[in-house]
Amino acid sequence: MGSKNIYLDNHSSTQLDKRVFNQMKPFFTNFFGNPHSESHSYGWRSNKFIDISRDKIAKSINANKEEIFFTSGATESNNLILKGLAFSQKKKNHIITCVTEHKCILESCKFLEAIGYKVTYLKVNKFGQINLNDLKKNINKNTFLVTIMHVNNEIGTIHPIKSIGDICKKNGVFFHTDASQSLGKIKFDINYLNIDFASFSSHKIYGPQGIGALFIRKKNKVKLTPLFSGGGQENGLRSGTLPTALCVGFGYAIELAEKERVKNMKKIKNLKKIFLNLLQKNKVDFILNGKDVIENNINITFPKTNGDLLFSKLDDISISSGSACGSGSGESSYVLKELGINKNNAKSTLRIGIGKNNTKNEMIYFGSKILKILDDRN
Repeated sequence: MGSKNIYLDNHSSTQLDKRVFNQMKPFFTNFFGNPHSESHSYGWRSNKFIDISRDKIAKSINANKEEIFFTSGATESNNLILKGLAFSQKKKNHIITCVTEHKCILESCKFLEAIGYKVTYLKVNKFGQINLNDLKKNINKNTFLVTIMHVNNEIGTIHPIKSIGDICKKNGVFFHTDASQSLGKIKFDINYLNIDFASFSSHKIYGPQGIGALFIRKKNKVKLTPLFSGGGQENGLRSGTLPTALCVGFGYAIELAEKERVKNMKKIKNLKKIFLNLLQKNKVDFILNGKDVIENNINITFPKTNGDLLFSKLDDISISSGSACGSGSGESSYVLKELGINKNNAKSTLRIGIGKNNTKNEMIYFGSKILKILDDRN
């Protein structure tokens, strides 16, 4: 086991399912036509399979295929909603979000603030939860959008988006959620949840990297300002040639994810239990961050432990201390900071993302290795 690198960073990206890859292969070699070419069979075929994938994504969230728009990933989807909706506003200029949102939401909000829009950043408690009363109090006559992620990408806290959606609907405000971390893991019904816009990413559900989607509720008749100009693909919303193979991969990945969701999450829940039981049995001092956490997430702090030493000793375990999208900054996790976790504890915190391909032996090996590191420390 020691010679094999164990992958436990499934929040950041998942391994492409071989079944998905097999579905994609013909579209790299044989069915390579531009899906926007309307004058020949190669283009017709590509467009047909993209349409099938669009329908699969729509059905998985109880939407219509006309409400699904392909993007390069959730980051683009999030940018398109925040900026595209803001630029199309004639009178309203206020957005409400949360301090622990994904970087692409926070950076988009900063961009909009710099050009005159107003943004309210809701605080969270020590578990990463927002206060719904704070949300209600901050909605005003100029508020046009509330954007709160479904599941936090670092600590795994599940936000009460049904309640948030209800509040937004009652107040006539659009509601957007980044559902990258929940799609294929939690039942996601856009009608029950009262969601107007939702962002998704394929590579979080064992699909290919480089493709995502955006749900836009059709009956709202919202006109978004496109982020860039071109051939007017995706109903004029997102110009550029769609990558047929990636779209096909995303469609099949969500089909498999929904079909196997209960089985996969049951396995993941058991793997999580094995790991935590091993630590508890050996009386390890640790803190689990977050509350009402999604099953595949473990955000765990080992107090009074040298974080640099911890990570250096876990050289055959692929994990992270925070979001991969914020990596390279050299700073501690801003999410943990908002929870009130001090810098030293933040540095000795592991973000563990369990996936469907992980095994019992891997979790035991990982747990045993942590025990040894902590024993050597003493």
